[in-house]
Amino acid sequence: MSQSIISVENITKSVISNDNQLSILKGISFTVKAGESVAIMGTSGAGKSTLMGLLAGLDQPTSGSITLLDALISEMDDEQRAKIRGESIGFVFQNFLLIPSLTALQNVTLPMVLRGNEDDASNTLKAKQLLDEVGLAGRETHLPTQLSGGEQQRVALARAFVTQPKVLFADEPTGNLDQKTAQHIIELLFKMNKEQGTTLILVTHDANLAKRCERTLIINDGQCQESR
Repeated sequence: MSQSIISVENITKSVISNDNQLSILKGISFTVKAGESVAIMGTSGAGKSTLMGLLAGLDQPTSGSITLLDALISEMDDEQRAKIRGESIGFVFQNFLLIPSLTALQNVTLPMVLRGNEDDASNTLKAKQLLDEVGLAGRETHLPTQLSGGEQQRVALARAFVTQPKVLFADEPTGNLDQKTAQHIIELLFKMNKEQGTTLILVTHDANLAKRCERTLIINDGQCQESR
């Protein structure tokens, strides 16, 4: 039986809005095993992205506990959580978050440089292989502004893959893509899940993408239900 890679215990998340306390998440608990693929679904504003941010240690719950890779991240400070993210986590965001002044190749190698891997030749080779795999061979020197939205998303995906993360969080990874490109991205995500054993946590409105996952968590009115 696979070990739990994420464990969520009775977490809540509240924010202050117009002097009122707004409860976004209410007492959510679940576990995710290593190598699983999990879709998080729900209506707009339901708290999907908020939950993903908490699972990834980008934010802290108001109450409750979150364990990620055997680390109690809900009790850690920003620096400690950033260290775990840098070592073991990959991200794909809907708005790409590429560095505008860096080429596609440089954007992909950036996580390795930030990790302290200064073997430029090795970094470059690995990044080129990934750009080729996502269909961007020959576009290595292009800046993000010289790439279409779909191409930028593929650069972001290569960047997420380059460190072979233990957990990959993807927020609407196909939201800005045409159907053909979206299908290619989906196949790459699940190839990574199968071949590298990477745990996938996908926030999505796409029912077809959710069906590809082993489990689906539905966020509704701040609470979480599982749909198999």
